[in-house]
Amino acid sequence: MKVKSEYVLIAGSVVGILIPASYILYLISQAGDLSNFDYWWMTWNFYSVDGFSTNPFNWIFRANEHFVLIPAIIYALNIVITQGSNIGLCVVSWFLALIQCHVLIALLPLKLNRFPLQFILVVVAISIFNFTPAAAHNWMRGFSGVHWIIANLFVICSIFCLQSYATVAGTGAGTGAPPLGDGWVIGSIIFGILGCISYSTPLALWPILCAAAVVLRFPRRVTYLYFAVSIAVISTYFLTYKTPAHHPSLTKINPLKTLEYIPIYLGGIFSDNIIIASIIGIIGLIAVTGFVGYWLFGKKVDRTDWLPWLSIQIYTLQTALMAAVSRSGFGVEQATASRYATLPALFWMSTFVLTVLWVRQLQPIPRMQRSWLTPLLGIVTIAIVLMYGVGGETASAIARRATYQPLVALSLQLGITDVTLIKDKVGNRPAAFVGLIDALQTNNLVPFNRDIKKHNFCAELDTKIEPNLLSAPKDGVPGYFDIVTKLAPTAARVIGWVGDPENNVKCIAILNQENVVRGFAMSGFPRPDLVNLFGPAYKFAAWRGYIQTSPTDKLLTAYASFKNRQGWVAMRNSQIIKNN
Repeated sequence: MKVKSEYVLIAGSVVGILIPASYILYLISQAGDLSNFDYWWMTWNFYSVDGFSTNPFNWIFRANEHFVLIPAIIYALNIVITQGSNIGLCVVSWFLALIQCHVLIALLPLKLNRFPLQFILVVVAISIFNFTPAAAHNWMRGFSGVHWIIANLFVICSIFCLQSYATVAGTGAGTGAPPLGDGWVIGSIIFGILGCISYSTPLALWPILCAAAVVLRFPRRVTYLYFAVSIAVISTYFLTYKTPAHHPSLTKINPLKTLEYIPIYLGGIFSDNIIIASIIGIIGLIAVTGFVGYWLFGKKVDRTDWLPWLSIQIYTLQTALMAAVSRSGFGVEQATASRYATLPALFWMSTFVLTVLWVRQLQPIPRMQRSWLTPLLGIVTIAIVLMYGVGGETASAIARRATYQPLVALSLQLGITDVTLIKDKVGNRPAAFVGLIDALQTNNLVPFNRDIKKHNFCAELDTKIEPNLLSAPKDGVPGYFDIVTKLAPTAARVIGWVGDPENNVKCIAILNQENVVRGFAMSGFPRPDLVNLFGPAYKFAAWRGYIQTSPTDKLLTAYASFKNRQGWVAMRNSQIIKNN
């Protein structure tokens, strides 16, 4: 029976981990190869046309307020292995989260294994929150996921070492730990330092290590060591800190906004509504206050079992305070940003685990435990549904944006640097990406790693489409070819609009008078002037694309391809080309 029970635990745990993890892999598959936003500003520090910088100071830099040495090294390895693919960084983030999930499970009390159903349910909850879809920004934009997840992983590994030392040392006043226990202390410090050169959130770990040493009455040498290293690390950070130019000044903090920000930060993974998120966050704050009080003053509590989960709660609570101080100037709505979601998810995961441990201590009889835990599972199920709803909306928006990456690649491979397109589809501060274009092209990195003119989702350039597949303009398919603008010696931008209220247009191919494909375009760009003519469904009816030109071209016609029908339908107003 014991062997059978072990198999049940293993099988249930594996399935419980793989289901949420598999959904994240599905999201990653829609993320696209081209990285976004701050990735380019970080890569710009250590990469150029000549390849990687050999100057070590180019690798030791701050991204906004964060030291990011370890993520920079991961970026470099990803460039070598995947030619800089965003998918590669996303997969790295996923594997880091998988490791983190196993470390979290290892933090559970061993005695929980005697109750297979409870153990499996707790493992499933840990996996769901560990792979929270609310953090779609981190899963689908790998540069961000590497930062947040590896920082959290190092913190949790440090907490694992802390718990292991507490177990070895015992909680007796003034007793010395066995020599082997010192390795756990060193391990907790090393992981903490590694976290701090990955991101700034692990700064919240050091007060936890110091507080645990005092409350659990660790030997003085351990307590002094924790305090000394904590002071050194935190002092180094703040003595070298400068407020990023595009961030609100710390001297203009609004205390009320800062306090308002914290519960929204905690509850934002369940609702984008500020009021609802705030209410949920306040409930979480009440819960953590109760758990800390029970851990400090309760007579029955097993402090070692509770230590890691309380530490994770307090860690995430401190990161909420850090974010509130540095980001509340952007507005409290920013607290619900998807990139923060891995931390609130850890908070609520720990809240669930602590609630289970609390119920087990108050009600040692299994039948009574079930009557208490059943409503808890109902509440958690509702919370998970809400969390997946929030994450699904964010993931859909990111996936939709990623579909335009072939258009960015086409423009660049044709020699066109369209800053407007780059700003809209790559990053709102495009200077770093533009500055790296020559390096990316020289070294065949994304988006130059494959010939988009031949390998794209629309139509291969320089190929001829058979006349029987082409149709004249139709009344049921309104559309117009507005303009051709030459932007490079042999390339141009094309702009028009197409009526597509049901989002059935796959792409628009631009053909010359011989039906040879010269380029392609995509719809979904803003066209507010059409709203007054055709209604709100035409707000994003504009299409934009890029073509390679030839002296033999005399006439260009735009043809739309649809997802729900075969063939191509012409847009009105073909463009006559005058070659001088």
